[in-house]
Amino acid sequence: MLGNTISIMHTVIRHSYKSKMQLLIIFCCSFVFILSPSNSRALTGADVAVYNDTGYQGGGTWMDGLLAIESMLSYYGYTYEQITPDELNATPNLNSLYKMIIVGGGWAGGYNYLINYNGFENIRNFVSNGGGYFGICAGAYLASSIVMWTVDFQSPVNAYYYPLNLFSGISAGVIPHIKGWYSLTNCSTSITEGAAMTTININTTALPDINPTLNVLYYGGPFFIPLYGSGQNVTVLGTYPSVGAPSDGYGAMVMFNYGSGKVFLTGPHLEVSFSNCSLWYDPNTWKFMKTVIAKLIGK
Repeated sequence: MLGNTISIMHTVIRHSYKSKMQLLIIFCCSFVFILSPSNSRALTGADVAVYNDTGYQGGGTWMDGLLAIESMLSYYGYTYEQITPDELNATPNLNSLYKMIIVGGGWAGGYNYLINYNGFENIRNFVSNGGGYFGICAGAYLASSIVMWTVDFQSPVNAYYYPLNLFSGISAGVIPHIKGWYSLTNCSTSITEGAAMTTININTTALPDINPTLNVLYYGGPFFIPLYGSGQNVTVLGTYPSVGAPSDGYGAMVMFNYGSGKVFLTGPHLEVSFSNCSLWYDPNTWKFMKTVIAKLIGK
């Protein structure tokens, strides 16, 4: 199945995502169950919990990314279960159900709106007691204690304090030197603004089985600045290209311990790539994800 690229076969349904047009990818060979607040079910457990709030008003999950994450997990033989904000809020012992939780890209403001104090405490306890947290773009912003956000060179920088606070540091974006948030992609379908492919330099000392560079989708994600004196021993697994920007020298991808568990945060998207106005899967970025997951959960 994996070649130079893995094409996405899809039907396009337009709907709003961060004031952009988003694609809903429906795979012709699989059925995706989208959870909504009205669904009543009992969590059964799996290797991975995949956060999904698409059925909620004000939710932030990016559907394309969600489907790509699930496709990657299935390809490598991981079991997964979608988990809603209501279920996160109401499930104190996540360790009895999962080894890792993935919070993908989208809008972190929506995540913060729907996950309450109990939900954040449940996630922190899950990781502290040995679970893994894999945050992609918005899922990385969510995990940080401070978020700094601007859309381009001219706009002011806004600062936000986020409650999950797994990463004692600043997640700062966007990086206009790579792609401004409202910068056009010249595509009339798929992603119309804010997205571009970029090259990440990989820490091959920490990841000797990974190529020294990785071509990835940048779509408004952060770079990571640890707070001085936080006590977290943060390993930088990848850095953005040196472009004369504040992001130079800081992590595009980081990993650190949190209690007995581990956290991985990535600014760029690893689950899906973008070129020629199309979304597709790259075996190299999937391999990177598999390598990181093995470090998070030992499998």
